[in-house]
Amino acid sequence: MYKMLDAHVLTVILIVGSIMVVPFYILGVYVFSEASPKKGMQIGSAFLLWGSLMFWVCLSDIRKELALGSLIIPLSWLLPSLILYWKRNWFLSQKLSQHWLIGLQLFRVIGGVFLIEMILGHLPGIFAYPAGLGDILVGLVALGVLLAYRKSERIPKAGIFIVIGLGIADFLSAFFFGFTSSAGPFQLFYPAVTNNVGLFPTGMIPLFLVPCAIFFHTLSMLNYLKYER
Repeated sequence: MYKMLDAHVLTVILIVGSIMVVPFYILGVYVFSEASPKKGMQIGSAFLLWGSLMFWVCLSDIRKELALGSLIIPLSWLLPSLILYWKRNWFLSQKLSQHWLIGLQLFRVIGGVFLIEMILGHLPGIFAYPAGLGDILVGLVALGVLLAYRKSERIPKAGIFIVIGLGIADFLSAFFFGFTSSAGPFQLFYPAVTNNVGLFPTGMIPLFLVPCAIFFHTLSMLNYLKYER
């Protein structure tokens, strides 16, 4: 049996639309960086398959059925970046554009859907405020960095790492308040509104979109360390 959040139509459109764009964006990173289009297509296709699997995980009860089902989200956050680090020379056989790598973080503003669902009474404020406002802040900071260096071929170290630092801090905050306000062994907060963020469509943010954003943070950092420092 599949379970879904009675989400606002805007929430569904923004999340599903972003998921559909990700594989094409990855292809665009490699094409517009004048790197290998074939490699970009391969990575984009891998994320498409990953998204299909996470779509099923989000809709099913597998996280409740498995003894360690609560670990699926943190593992999904780490796995793509661990593979990237392991095969970093393959992913970064050619230099990639930091403008395009940082540009993916603009999608973070869709975290505002958490605030929409909070207003509708579907998510608790203790999670929605830090997760939603944090995502919007990171997206705006990424936009500011891109605008500041839009005419420069290179984004300086400070610009790159402020986006990465704020992005990771936002994820840690969302992870903490998400897990500690949801039913389970890690629950510390008991809000009046049940935290059903793991249901579709909002569940696709931690299961798919967050791993993509972390992957791009890692790719951005490794690209800097290999070609730009």
